[in-house]
Amino acid sequence: MTPELVMFNFQTGRIVDGLAFIGTIIAIWLALRIANMTGENPESNIIAKIVSTGFGACVVIGSYQAYTFAANTFIITARRIQENIEAAPNPEAAQNFIDFVGTTDPSMTPTPLGIAFLAIVSLMIVTLIWVPRNN
Repeated sequence: MTPELVMFNFQTGRIVDGLAFIGTIIAIWLALRIANMTGENPESNIIAKIVSTGFGACVVIGSYQAYTFAANTFIITARRIQENIEAAPNPEAAQNFIDFVGTTDPSMTPTPLGIAFLAIVSLMIVTLIWVPRNN
């Protein structure tokens, strides 16, 4: 694979990752809004709370998957560069990119910051739905 094609694939992947990030932020906002409305409504029964929690879980799991894909965009690019580093126009910069990414083995998890963010969002969703409000 030529260096130009590797960079084209990387840039295309970054565009897709950016759009997925925007989608996850909107979905997280919606899940938090639903959780807040479910928790505030005194007429919310156990079914409504379970469904709202399930929706929030689906949003968090989908976001986890999207963040994992984004991490792998960098990893796959580093792997392709490493396979053809001698063809790179600037081998030193190519090696710096590989060092920055830190691995060339595909990951099954997002970055630690992404995991922490989703853990906080999960906690927010659950507490908004299940913790009683002081009125």
